[in-house]
Amino acid sequence: MKIRRSTVVSFTSLIVFLYGVGNVTAIECSHPSLPIASDALVSSSTVRVETVEVDSWDGLSPAEPDDNIYYAFEPADKKPTTGFIILPGGNCDPKAYAPAAHAIAAKRYLTVIVPVPNCVAIGGRGRADKIIEDFAEIENWVIGGHSVGGTAACMYAANHSTIDGVVIWASLSPGGLEDTGMKVLTLYGSNDGRVGSEDVLANAGALPADTIFKEIEGGNHTQFGYFDTTPDLYMTEDNAATITLEEQQEIIVRETTDFLNMISGRTACLVSNLLGKEDARLDTVRQFRDEALSEISMGSKCIELYYRNSAGIIAVLDKYPTIKESAKKALEVLVPMIKLLLK
Repeated sequence: MKIRRSTVVSFTSLIVFLYGVGNVTAIECSHPSLPIASDALVSSSTVRVETVEVDSWDGLSPAEPDDNIYYAFEPADKKPTTGFIILPGGNCDPKAYAPAAHAIAAKRYLTVIVPVPNCVAIGGRGRADKIIEDFAEIENWVIGGHSVGGTAACMYAANHSTIDGVVIWASLSPGGLEDTGMKVLTLYGSNDGRVGSEDVLANAGALPADTIFKEIEGGNHTQFGYFDTTPDLYMTEDNAATITLEEQQEIIVRETTDFLNMISGRTACLVSNLLGKEDARLDTVRQFRDEALSEISMGSKCIELYYRNSAGIIAVLDKYPTIKESAKKALEVLVPMIKLLLK
């Protein structure tokens, strides 16, 4: 245990040094966002976006005038019961995560991006308290983050029983979650030069035994946000990605949303039950859900009804194998038709 604690201290100190050293009075983070990222800070037909002003982060001292906001993304047609808090990577502009936050909110989850002091999430992880206080109606809370933000999210979750899950984007846990029973998803890119696959897997001992590990084939560290790395193609010490930014972001949103589905109790999936959890055709159905149905109000309601009733339908079909087999065959005919529509 002494070794583990010393490792935690060393690891935390190292990441603060690597990602947080600089002018502590600087307002702008040194990893700016792409201009297109700001487009996601505008409300749409499916998501309400608000820049929320904060009088005080801790309830004691006034918030600094240049450090007194957070970004809240809420589904437009439903009161969410599950919330997702995003802590930015070290020296990373919070707005770089707005496209992902907007897309996740469109799946009917409150999503909040929290700017942090001096652009280092470890020093600002406690700001999640303010978010949880402001949205008291939320029943389930998940906290996550990119790079150092992911580490800070783990540190916060380890000491707050209000948190139901953690989402780690390209980062490592400093420990403290091993025996908590916390649900954890860790997403990482196969081409990440800063937090490699070997590092992520070696860090498994600092996470619960049932942690979900998802590798993004061809993804790197930089493409976990919409960052402007001009004149370079990617961040220092990172490797080139072999998939596009849009492709990596689509995977990030899909995997994170599926995890939020699990946390919120939307775990039963009729299609998955009929085809099998590893069937490649599930990707077509998910794409239809995410790119077609979720973009319209009626479609979003259909998705909600689907997850609400899947468990009951599965239970009935399990009692009647012949009907279940017929349903599977009908689905196998329907999926190719859906694939053609998506094209």
